[in-house]
Amino acid sequence: MVKLQKNKHILGLTNVIFQKDRLCSACQVGQQVGASHPAKNILTTSRPLKLLHMDLFGPIAYVSIGGNKYSLVIVDDFSRFTWVFFLQDKSEVQGIVKKFIKRAQNEYELKIKNMRSDNGSKFRNTNIEEFLDEEGIKHEFFTPYTPQQNGIVERKNRTLIEATRTMLDEYKTPDIFWAEAINTTCRAINHLYLHKYLGKTPYKIITGNKPKVHYFRVFGCKCFILNKKTKSSKFAPKVDEEFLLGYGTNEHAYRVFNKTTGCVEIMVDVTFDESNGSQVQQVNKSFVDKEEHPNVSIMRMGLGEVRPREVEDHAPVENNNNQPPSSTRVEPPSSRHPQDQSQDKGDDQIHRGLI
Repeated sequence: MVKLQKNKHILGLTNVIFQKDRLCSACQVGQQVGASHPAKNILTTSRPLKLLHMDLFGPIAYVSIGGNKYSLVIVDDFSRFTWVFFLQDKSEVQGIVKKFIKRAQNEYELKIKNMRSDNGSKFRNTNIEEFLDEEGIKHEFFTPYTPQQNGIVERKNRTLIEATRTMLDEYKTPDIFWAEAINTTCRAINHLYLHKYLGKTPYKIITGNKPKVHYFRVFGCKCFILNKKTKSSKFAPKVDEEFLLGYGTNEHAYRVFNKTTGCVEIMVDVTFDESNGSQVQQVNKSFVDKEEHPNVSIMRMGLGEVRPREVEDHAPVENNNNQPPSSTRVEPPSSRHPQDQSQDKGDDQIHRGLI
Protein backbone atom coordinates (compact mmCIF):
# COMPACT_ATOMS: atom_id res chain seq x y z
CA MET A 1 0.00 0.00 0.00
CA VAL A 2 2.88 2.40 0.73
CA LYS A 3 4.31 1.84 -2.75
CA LEU A 4 0.91 2.26 -4.37
CA GLN A 5 0.41 5.64 -2.65
CA LYS A 6 3.97 6.88 -3.07
CA ASN A 7 4.20 6.14 -6.78
CA LYS A 8 0.59 7.21 -7.44
CA HIS A 9 -0.43 3.93 -9.02
CA ILE A 10 -4.02 4.42 -7.86
CA LEU A 11 -6.36 7.39 -7.37
CA GLY A 12 -8.25 8.39 -4.26
CA LEU A 13 -5.67 7.21 -1.72
CA THR A 14 -4.13 10.31 -0.10
CA ASN A 15 -2.90 11.41 3.31
CA VAL A 16 -2.85 7.86 4.62
CA ILE A 17 0.06 6.69 6.76
CA PHE A 18 0.82 2.98 6.94
CA GLN A 19 3.00 1.90 9.83
CA LYS A 20 3.18 -1.64 11.18
CA ASP A 21 3.78 -0.95 14.86
CA ARG A 22 1.71 -3.82 16.25
CA LEU A 23 0.49 -7.30 15.44
CA CYS A 24 -2.74 -7.37 13.45
CA SER A 25 -4.96 -10.09 14.92
CA ALA A 26 -7.26 -10.09 11.89
CA CYS A 27 -4.30 -10.66 9.56
CA GLN A 28 -3.05 -13.52 11.74
CA VAL A 29 -6.48 -15.17 11.65
CA GLY A 30 -6.50 -15.14 7.87
CA GLN A 31 -2.81 -15.62 7.09
CA GLN A 32 -1.17 -17.58 9.94
CA VAL A 33 1.24 -20.27 8.71
CA GLY A 34 3.27 -22.95 10.44
CA ALA A 35 6.83 -22.37 11.60
CA SER A 36 9.59 -23.50 9.27
CA HIS A 37 11.58 -26.65 10.07
CA PRO A 38 15.01 -26.59 8.40
CA ALA A 39 16.48 -29.87 7.22
CA LYS A 40 18.88 -31.69 9.53
CA ASN A 41 22.27 -31.48 7.82
CA ILE A 42 24.51 -32.76 10.60
CA LEU A 43 24.77 -35.85 12.78
CA THR A 44 23.79 -35.12 16.36
CA THR A 45 24.76 -38.56 17.70
CA SER A 46 28.14 -40.22 17.83
CA ARG A 47 27.28 -43.92 18.05
CA PRO A 48 24.45 -46.39 17.42
CA LEU A 49 21.57 -46.69 19.93
CA LYS A 50 22.28 -43.29 21.46
CA LEU A 51 18.96 -41.99 20.13
CA LEU A 52 16.05 -44.03 18.76
CA HIS A 53 13.04 -42.66 16.88
CA MET A 54 9.69 -44.46 17.19
CA ASP A 55 6.39 -44.15 15.36
CA LEU A 56 3.28 -46.26 14.88
CA PHE A 57 1.22 -46.19 11.68
CA GLY A 58 -2.16 -47.77 11.09
CA PRO A 59 -4.73 -49.14 11.18
CA ILE A 60 -4.24 -50.56 7.69
CA ALA A 61 -7.39 -51.08 5.65
CA TYR A 62 -6.39 -54.69 4.99
CA VAL A 63 -5.72 -56.97 7.97
CA SER A 64 -2.53 -58.94 7.32
CA ILE A 65 -2.47 -62.72 7.05
CA GLY A 66 -1.20 -62.73 10.64
CA GLY A 67 -4.17 -60.67 11.84
CA ASN A 68 -2.17 -57.43 12.30
CA LYS A 69 -3.39 -53.90 11.59
CA TYR A 70 -0.55 -51.71 12.90
CA SER A 71 3.18 -51.41 12.34
CA LEU A 72 5.70 -50.03 14.83
CA VAL A 73 8.82 -48.52 13.23
CA ILE A 74 12.02 -47.88 15.22
CA VAL A 75 14.96 -46.06 13.60
CA ASP A 76 18.46 -45.61 15.01
CA ASP A 77 19.50 -41.96 14.63
CA PHE A 78 23.19 -42.64 13.97
CA SER A 79 23.11 -45.59 11.57
CA ARG A 80 19.53 -45.19 10.27
CA PHE A 81 19.09 -48.93 10.84
CA THR A 82 15.37 -49.75 10.99
CA TRP A 83 13.29 -52.32 12.85
CA VAL A 84 9.61 -53.04 12.16
CA PHE A 85 7.14 -54.84 14.41
CA PHE A 86 3.52 -55.78 13.66
CA LEU A 87 0.65 -55.45 16.11
CA GLN A 88 -3.00 -56.36 16.29
CA ASP A 89 -3.78 -53.52 18.70
CA LYS A 90 -2.10 -50.35 19.97
CA SER A 91 -2.02 -51.75 23.50
CA GLU A 92 0.79 -54.11 22.44
CA VAL A 93 3.23 -51.22 21.92
CA GLN A 94 4.49 -51.03 25.50
CA GLY A 95 5.27 -54.75 25.63
CA ILE A 96 7.15 -54.67 22.33
CA VAL A 97 9.16 -51.57 23.31
CA LYS A 98 10.26 -53.18 26.59
CA LYS A 99 11.37 -56.39 24.89
CA PHE A 100 13.18 -54.48 22.16
CA ILE A 101 15.13 -52.29 24.60
CA LYS A 102 16.28 -55.26 26.67
CA ARG A 103 17.34 -57.31 23.65
CA ALA A 104 19.00 -54.43 21.80
CA GLN A 105 21.12 -53.40 24.78
CA ASN A 106 22.11 -57.01 25.40
CA GLU A 107 22.92 -58.01 21.81
CA TYR A 108 24.73 -54.80 20.79
CA GLU A 109 26.32 -54.29 24.23
CA LEU A 110 25.45 -50.60 24.00
CA LYS A 111 23.35 -48.44 26.27
CA ILE A 112 20.30 -46.66 24.85
CA LYS A 113 20.40 -43.03 25.95
CA ASN A 114 17.28 -41.43 24.49
CA MET A 115 14.07 -42.42 22.76
CA ARG A 116 11.90 -39.98 20.80
CA SER A 117 8.22 -40.44 19.96
CA ASP A 118 4.96 -38.55 19.64
CA ASN A 119 2.65 -37.64 22.53
CA GLY A 120 0.18 -40.45 21.84
CA SER A 121 -1.10 -42.53 24.73
CA LYS A 122 0.51 -45.60 23.16
CA PHE A 123 3.93 -44.14 24.01
CA ARG A 124 3.16 -41.72 26.84
CA ASN A 125 1.83 -43.94 29.61
CA THR A 126 2.85 -44.90 33.13
CA ASN A 127 4.12 -48.39 32.30
CA ILE A 128 6.58 -47.24 29.65
CA GLU A 129 7.74 -44.22 31.66
CA GLU A 130 8.47 -46.32 34.74
CA PHE A 131 10.40 -48.85 32.68
CA LEU A 132 12.48 -46.15 30.94
CA ASP A 133 13.25 -44.53 34.29
CA GLU A 134 14.51 -47.85 35.62
CA GLU A 135 16.73 -48.27 32.55
CA GLY A 136 17.98 -44.68 32.77
CA ILE A 137 16.60 -43.79 29.32
CA LYS A 138 15.31 -40.30 28.62
CA HIS A 139 12.01 -40.22 26.76
CA GLU A 140 11.67 -37.23 24.43
CA PHE A 141 8.41 -36.10 22.82
CA PHE A 142 7.79 -33.87 19.86
CA THR A 143 5.11 -31.22 19.82
CA PRO A 144 1.57 -32.44 19.02
CA TYR A 145 0.54 -32.07 15.37
CA THR A 146 4.17 -31.38 14.42
CA PRO A 147 5.51 -34.55 12.78
CA GLN A 148 8.36 -32.49 11.24
CA GLN A 149 10.17 -32.71 14.57
CA ASN A 150 10.26 -36.49 14.18
CA GLY A 151 11.06 -36.33 10.49
CA ILE A 152 13.57 -39.19 10.46
CA VAL A 153 11.06 -41.91 11.29
CA GLU A 154 8.25 -40.18 9.38
CA ARG A 155 10.37 -40.22 6.22
CA LYS A 156 11.24 -43.85 6.87
CA ASN A 157 7.54 -44.68 7.07
CA ARG A 158 7.02 -43.14 3.65
CA THR A 159 9.92 -45.15 2.20
CA LEU A 160 8.55 -48.40 3.61
CA ILE A 161 5.00 -47.78 2.41
CA GLU A 162 5.99 -46.66 -1.09
CA ALA A 163 8.34 -49.59 -1.61
CA THR A 164 5.75 -52.01 -0.25
CA ARG A 165 3.09 -50.67 -2.60
CA THR A 166 5.46 -51.22 -5.54
CA MET A 167 6.41 -54.74 -4.47
CA LEU A 168 2.80 -55.83 -4.05
CA ASP A 169 1.90 -54.50 -7.50
CA GLU A 170 4.80 -56.15 -9.36
CA TYR A 171 3.32 -59.65 -9.19
CA LYS A 172 -0.19 -58.60 -8.14
CA THR A 173 0.31 -60.03 -4.66
CA PRO A 174 -2.86 -59.68 -2.51
CA ASP A 175 -2.87 -56.74 -0.11
CA ILE A 176 -3.25 -59.02 2.91
CA PHE A 177 0.48 -59.78 2.53
CA TRP A 178 1.42 -56.13 3.25
CA ALA A 179 3.16 -57.06 6.52
CA GLU A 180 5.37 -59.57 4.73
CA ALA A 181 6.20 -56.94 2.10
CA ILE A 182 7.10 -54.31 4.72
CA ASN A 183 9.32 -56.81 6.52
CA THR A 184 11.12 -57.56 3.24
CA THR A 185 11.42 -53.85 2.42
CA CYS A 186 12.94 -53.14 5.82
CA ARG A 187 15.60 -55.81 5.28
CA ALA A 188 16.39 -54.42 1.84
CA ILE A 189 16.87 -50.80 2.92
CA ASN A 190 19.05 -51.88 5.85
CA HIS A 191 21.31 -53.80 3.47
CA LEU A 192 21.26 -51.61 0.36
CA TYR A 193 20.78 -47.94 1.28
CA LEU A 194 23.87 -45.78 1.81
CA HIS A 195 24.03 -43.38 4.74
CA LYS A 196 24.02 -39.81 3.45
CA TYR A 197 26.92 -38.64 5.61
CA LEU A 198 28.82 -41.80 6.56
CA GLY A 199 28.75 -43.39 3.10
CA LYS A 200 28.04 -46.89 4.47
CA THR A 201 24.99 -49.12 4.66
CA PRO A 202 23.05 -49.13 7.96
CA TYR A 203 23.90 -52.83 8.35
CA LYS A 204 27.63 -52.10 8.04
CA ILE A 205 27.47 -49.22 10.54
CA ILE A 206 25.60 -51.06 13.26
CA THR A 207 27.21 -54.51 12.92
CA GLY A 208 30.63 -53.71 11.48
CA ASN A 209 30.20 -56.29 8.70
CA LYS A 210 29.41 -55.85 5.04
CA PRO A 211 25.92 -57.16 4.19
CA LYS A 212 25.47 -60.22 1.98
CA VAL A 213 22.68 -60.00 -0.56
CA HIS A 214 23.35 -63.02 -2.76
CA TYR A 215 20.19 -64.69 -1.48
CA PHE A 216 17.89 -61.75 -2.31
CA ARG A 217 15.06 -62.57 -4.71
CA VAL A 218 12.18 -60.61 -6.22
CA PHE A 219 9.28 -60.37 -3.79
CA GLY A 220 6.24 -62.27 -5.06
CA CYS A 221 8.11 -64.23 -7.73
CA LYS A 222 7.16 -67.82 -8.54
CA CYS A 223 9.08 -70.59 -6.80
CA PHE A 224 8.93 -74.37 -6.42
CA ILE A 225 9.41 -76.69 -3.42
CA LEU A 226 9.65 -80.45 -3.24
CA ASN A 227 6.47 -82.12 -2.02
CA LYS A 228 7.48 -84.71 0.58
CA LYS A 229 3.98 -86.06 1.20
CA THR A 230 2.89 -89.44 -0.03
CA LYS A 231 1.77 -89.09 -3.62
CA SER A 232 -1.50 -90.49 -4.87
CA SER A 233 0.06 -91.51 -8.17
CA LYS A 234 3.48 -92.25 -9.60
CA PHE A 235 2.88 -89.47 -12.10
CA ALA A 236 1.76 -86.85 -9.56
CA PRO A 237 3.81 -83.62 -9.56
CA LYS A 238 6.89 -83.70 -7.32
CA VAL A 239 6.73 -79.99 -6.46
CA ASP A 240 4.25 -77.44 -5.16
CA GLU A 241 4.06 -74.03 -6.80
CA GLU A 242 4.53 -71.12 -4.40
CA PHE A 243 5.53 -67.47 -4.38
CA LEU A 244 8.09 -65.64 -2.27
CA LEU A 245 6.96 -63.63 0.77
CA GLY A 246 10.35 -62.70 2.20
CA TYR A 247 12.99 -64.11 4.49
CA GLY A 248 13.00 -65.83 7.85
CA THR A 249 13.39 -63.66 10.93
CA ASN A 250 15.25 -65.99 13.27
CA GLU A 251 16.50 -68.46 10.68
CA HIS A 252 18.30 -68.36 7.34
CA ALA A 253 15.41 -69.45 5.17
CA TYR A 254 12.76 -68.15 2.79
CA ARG A 255 9.14 -67.45 3.63
CA VAL A 256 6.86 -68.70 0.85
CA PHE A 257 3.13 -69.06 0.34
CA ASN A 258 2.02 -72.50 -0.80
CA LYS A 259 -0.84 -72.19 -3.28
CA THR A 260 -1.73 -75.86 -2.91
CA THR A 261 -2.18 -75.89 0.86
CA GLY A 262 -2.95 -72.17 1.29
CA CYS A 263 -0.45 -71.66 4.12
CA VAL A 264 2.86 -69.92 4.77
CA GLU A 265 5.93 -72.14 4.91
CA ILE A 266 9.55 -71.52 5.86
CA MET A 267 11.86 -73.26 3.40
CA VAL A 268 15.61 -73.51 2.80
CA ASP A 269 15.89 -75.30 -0.57
CA VAL A 270 13.80 -73.33 -3.03
CA THR A 271 13.98 -72.97 -6.81
CA PHE A 272 12.92 -69.55 -8.11
CA ASP A 273 11.52 -68.42 -11.43
CA GLU A 274 12.12 -64.67 -11.74
CA SER A 275 12.04 -64.57 -15.53
CA ASN A 276 8.31 -64.15 -16.15
CA GLY A 277 4.89 -63.97 -14.59
CA SER A 278 5.00 -60.29 -13.72
CA GLN A 279 1.63 -58.56 -13.54
CA VAL A 280 -0.14 -61.91 -13.11
CA GLN A 281 -2.24 -62.32 -9.99
CA GLN A 282 -0.59 -64.88 -7.73
CA VAL A 283 -3.57 -66.08 -5.72
CA ASN A 284 -7.24 -65.31 -5.48
CA LYS A 285 -7.89 -63.19 -2.39
CA SER A 286 -11.15 -65.03 -1.69
CA PHE A 287 -9.17 -68.27 -1.44
CA VAL A 288 -6.91 -66.85 1.25
CA ASP A 289 -9.87 -65.39 3.17
CA LYS A 290 -11.27 -68.89 3.68
CA GLU A 291 -8.55 -69.64 6.24
CA GLU A 292 -9.93 -69.79 9.76
CA HIS A 293 -7.18 -68.43 12.02
CA PRO A 294 -3.48 -67.99 11.10
CA ASN A 295 -0.93 -69.74 13.27
CA VAL A 296 0.27 -67.79 16.31
CA SER A 297 3.85 -67.91 15.02
CA ILE A 298 2.88 -65.81 11.98
CA MET A 299 1.29 -63.22 14.25
CA ARG A 300 4.65 -62.75 15.97
CA MET A 301 6.41 -62.11 12.66
CA GLY A 302 9.00 -59.37 12.92
CA LEU A 303 9.39 -59.58 16.70
CA GLY A 304 12.44 -61.81 16.78
CA GLU A 305 15.18 -60.01 14.89
CA VAL A 306 16.93 -57.23 16.78
CA ARG A 307 20.53 -57.83 15.76
CA PRO A 308 20.76 -59.06 12.14
CA ARG A 309 23.06 -61.95 11.40
CA GLU A 310 24.59 -63.16 8.16
CA VAL A 311 26.05 -66.68 8.13
CA GLU A 312 27.58 -67.52 4.78
CA ASP A 313 27.54 -71.28 5.25
CA HIS A 314 23.87 -71.34 6.25
CA ALA A 315 22.42 -68.82 3.81
CA PRO A 316 19.36 -69.95 1.86
CA VAL A 317 20.31 -71.92 -1.23
CA GLU A 318 18.38 -72.90 -4.28
CA ASN A 319 17.41 -76.56 -4.66
CA ASN A 320 18.84 -77.78 -7.94
CA ASN A 321 18.52 -81.50 -7.19
CA ASN A 322 15.99 -83.87 -5.76
CA GLN A 323 17.10 -83.62 -2.13
CA PRO A 324 14.14 -83.07 0.22
CA PRO A 325 14.02 -79.45 1.40
CA SER A 326 14.21 -78.47 5.05
CA SER A 327 11.01 -76.71 5.93
CA THR A 328 8.74 -75.49 8.67
CA ARG A 329 5.02 -75.52 8.09
CA VAL A 330 3.13 -72.52 9.41
CA GLU A 331 -0.56 -72.90 8.71
CA PRO A 332 -3.95 -72.21 10.32
CA PRO A 333 -5.97 -74.92 12.07
CA SER A 334 -8.01 -76.90 9.55
CA SER A 335 -9.85 -80.14 9.15
CA ARG A 336 -6.78 -82.10 8.05
CA HIS A 337 -6.73 -85.89 8.21
CA PRO A 338 -5.26 -87.27 11.49
CA GLN A 339 -2.56 -89.14 9.55
CA ASP A 340 -1.34 -85.91 7.91
CA GLN A 341 -1.25 -84.18 11.27
CA SER A 342 0.83 -86.95 12.83
CA GLN A 343 3.35 -86.81 9.98
CA ASP A 344 4.03 -83.11 10.56
CA LYS A 345 3.95 -83.25 14.36
CA GLY A 346 7.68 -83.93 14.72
CA ASP A 347 8.73 -81.00 12.53
CA ASP A 348 6.28 -78.65 14.22
CA GLN A 349 7.72 -79.45 17.66
CA ILE A 350 11.29 -78.89 16.46
CA HIS A 351 10.52 -75.54 14.81
CA ARG A 352 7.76 -74.27 17.10
CA GLY A 353 9.78 -71.16 17.99
CA LEU A 354 10.23 -70.09 14.34
CA ILE A 355 8.23 -67.13 12.99
